[in-house]
Amino acid sequence: MAEDVPFGVLLRRLRLAAGLTLEQLAQSSGVTDRAISDLERGVSRNPRLRTAEAVADGLKLDGRERAALLAAARRGRQSSTPVVSGLPLPRRVADFTGRHSELAQVRAWTAGAGESSPAPVVVISGAPGVGKTSLAVQAAQVWPADEQLFVDLRGLDARPLAPATVLGRLIRAVSADQPAVPRDVDEATALWHTLIRGRRFVVVLDNAMTESQIRPVLPPHGPTVVLVTSRRALSGLEGVRRMRLDALPSDDAVRLLSAILDDAGTRSSPESLRRIAELCVNVPLALRIAGNRLLSRPGWTPDDLITRLTEEEQRLDALAAGDLEVKAAFTLSYQQLSPIAQRVFRRLALVPGTSTGVELAGVLAEETIPATEQALDELVELSLLQQRPDGRLEFHDLLRLYAGLELDREEDSAARVAAIRRRDAWLLDKVVDAGRLFPPGPAGPPGQAFDWLKREAENWLPALRRAAREGDDQRVLDAAESLHWYSDRWPSWPHWVTVFTLSSRAAERLGDERLRAVHLGYLAWVHIVCLNQPDKALDHARNALDCAERCGDQRQIGWADFYAGWALTRRDRWPEALGYARRAVTRFRTTGDPGLPSALLLQALAVQAIGPPDDAIPLIDEALAAVPSSGAAPPAVGELLAALKARAPESSPLHNRLTGPT
Repeated sequence: MAEDVPFGVLLRRLRLAAGLTLEQLAQSSGVTDRAISDLERGVSRNPRLRTAEAVADGLKLDGRERAALLAAARRGRQSSTPVVSGLPLPRRVADFTGRHSELAQVRAWTAGAGESSPAPVVVISGAPGVGKTSLAVQAAQVWPADEQLFVDLRGLDARPLAPATVLGRLIRAVSADQPAVPRDVDEATALWHTLIRGRRFVVVLDNAMTESQIRPVLPPHGPTVVLVTSRRALSGLEGVRRMRLDALPSDDAVRLLSAILDDAGTRSSPESLRRIAELCVNVPLALRIAGNRLLSRPGWTPDDLITRLTEEEQRLDALAAGDLEVKAAFTLSYQQLSPIAQRVFRRLALVPGTSTGVELAGVLAEETIPATEQALDELVELSLLQQRPDGRLEFHDLLRLYAGLELDREEDSAARVAAIRRRDAWLLDKVVDAGRLFPPGPAGPPGQAFDWLKREAENWLPALRRAAREGDDQRVLDAAESLHWYSDRWPSWPHWVTVFTLSSRAAERLGDERLRAVHLGYLAWVHIVCLNQPDKALDHARNALDCAERCGDQRQIGWADFYAGWALTRRDRWPEALGYARRAVTRFRTTGDPGLPSALLLQALAVQAIGPPDDAIPLIDEALAAVPSSGAAPPAVGELLAALKARAPESSPLHNRLTGPT
């Protein structure tokens, strides 16, 4: 045999000549099959003499063959370099983009690792496809280590690596001549810690399933650094640094796409790249697939890809290139869930808005609050759901689409329809109950009802729209009526025009002129206070007046007059405003309506503008005297008083009256 044949090549020849498999040679020699495989493949090139002799014994070699194998082992040790690892890091992607702050944070957490300090451990978790492994590899390759080790823990496989297997691979990687690895986890842990004591390693444990896979590997002291990636939060690990990785910022997502496409000389407009990134929700895996699909189809333009991605039903299917599939990545996580968590996840696709609370999730899943909370915790732990600082739960659009696909696949249309009806009924019933807690009067501190209505607006508004589409007019009217006084406390919300437009049309379909007058009046208020569109407000107020006069409701005639007059003040049409205000005052006095203070102040505002201004003082005094002792007056009182004060000359009797005790 030639003297320059490498040990691994020679070993393989001799094993095949002996008719032995790796497992058979491992059994006869006492050297593990993994170690023999690493030697044959050249991953380990410097076997210790004891290992070479054990293999020679297992092959039953003697004479020249035994001498040649041992000589090749000696040559390998003489030419080997000290920093060759049996568990090398994966190839670092050339177009790695962004993550500057995350890399800086990892460096800060791992800086100064020494033998006397605890070994730094960083757990990087996040949803499928956000680039956890790429970040860990990037961080590991710039870490000043003597050796870098990488183990895929197969956390999403049917049989993830057992702790003993993980330890065995690491031990053999740092000590290839180790004759045997203890099967007992505690003994293997002790050996691993002994082998790395005082040595500068960076160990990447990728795709972890459980804390038990990680704990035995964690060294008690530095300078070894451990980076862990997992879709799970691994909340049970103590004494570790945690980083949740989210999708890329928009600009970085565009840069990543540009880097992928520019490699092939492709040029795309920034607008097209940004739109593709948006449709991929800035998730690196989806961005890479989208870029690769575009590159692999020379006849496609970015607009062609955008067209395919815009179709929600086809988007996940479009995000596939070769063996990379966004849908497959999601499926691996979905299959890890308990049956209840799977059902909760599927039905979260039916949440109308971008986020949900526990109660709505429970309604959709038909589960108790404790069971729902446990399922949601499971989803958060596996990064299929994210909990915001305010406690709301959300997932990005690609996961929402996947949840919808699973819902369509596993549940029939009757179950989906029932869940939607149950959802909408619960939301609108809660709206009515919460809205009725708000009487007229000054706004107090926000309470639970205020917070719930505001948080769930993105969900109950679509439910209200659906009720209107399906002709459930009474439910629409009940919900809108309950929100009347609440709307005064949240006038900045831009969707009150939708709420009261829906209720006005519902009243019209029911043929109820009084209800039409009421809700057209609310719509006039929206255009005066919320949108500052007095002309539209005047149109609605006059329509409300027509309805009120047809049904003869004196109170609603008064309110329609009031809204018309208020709208006219915004156009400085003071004589017309005064006429409407006077009529509103007359109606409210006759009916005893609590709107009287507002109408008196509206009349005072018109009198002030027409002059003489001080003639408004008796109207103001009467208005303030008409405010109930509880202070429960419509918020319009405060707005009209502020308008009067703004127009009153300083030091005038009117100004003094408005700035004095009220």
